[in-house]
Amino acid sequence: MALTCLLLDLAEYAEFVVVGLAHLNHGLRATADRDEAFCLGFAHRHALPLDVERADVAAYAATQGVSIEDAGRRLRYDFLARAATGVRADRIAVGHTQDDQAETFLLKLMRGAGLTGLSGIYPRRDAVVRPLLDVRDVDLQAYLLSQGESWIEDETNADIANPRNRVRHRVLPELDLAAGAATQPAIARAAALIRDDAQWLDSVAEERFQSLATTTETGLELDVPGLTLASAPILRRVILRALRTTSGGREVGLDHVEAVTALLDGTQGRVDVPGSRVELRGPRLVLLQHRGSPR
Repeated sequence: MALTCLLLDLAEYAEFVVVGLAHLNHGLRATADRDEAFCLGFAHRHALPLDVERADVAAYAATQGVSIEDAGRRLRYDFLARAATGVRADRIAVGHTQDDQAETFLLKLMRGAGLTGLSGIYPRRDAVVRPLLDVRDVDLQAYLLSQGESWIEDETNADIANPRNRVRHRVLPELDLAAGAATQPAIARAAALIRDDAQWLDSVAEERFQSLATTTETGLELDVPGLTLASAPILRRVILRALRTTSGGREVGLDHVEAVTALLDGTQGRVDVPGSRVELRGPRLVLLQHRGSPR
């Protein structure tokens, strides 16, 4: 709600136009239809077209073997891309806030993520922009109240059995008490600094990948001697880039990267990863893409 209102206010003075809204009904809560009706009423009051779709997120998560959160994210962004195409939008604005950034950083930290993971939520990625990433939730709520606008709270956000909610309601308040001030701004600043470093390493790794990788009819090959000359941060990134190229959109994690890295210590070996089998064949690391996995 706050994102739309702010963009409508700014559009009077900036060189962009809000051409429409999009709402995906995830079908996960009994109150999901209430949320959809609320969005329809909001769009009507502001004379904006609203593209609405419904998705069975739980079924998708089960068939794809991913978490509900990951399934919702995938389906949501696929839908947003279709909705943007339908209204010929150049950008898709989503409402992640500084609170979301801090929560994501801490969750990634607890899972042992590297620089890429600790970079958190990106302000912009392709057509997706996040204008509110430096704004606190409490400030957005105050803004909506000043505008006479209401909003709906997702009641499941209070369930601390969910790791993100536990970080939001238990961990961050304790960190604020320990620091004697709100810690979200400092955590978000740390994520931004890490993101700068990670992006530089990613660019170096991409150059190395392009020089070492060869596309084949069955997948991809990497030159092992050149690969082993790379420093550990670049080596991991090159392997991750290769695995994602042959994953067919499946999720690739650090454990998969480490499993492939372990192959480089021998002269032969193989490991199965999402979307492909990786084999060490002398001076070549061969990624054999599974049938049905798009390249």
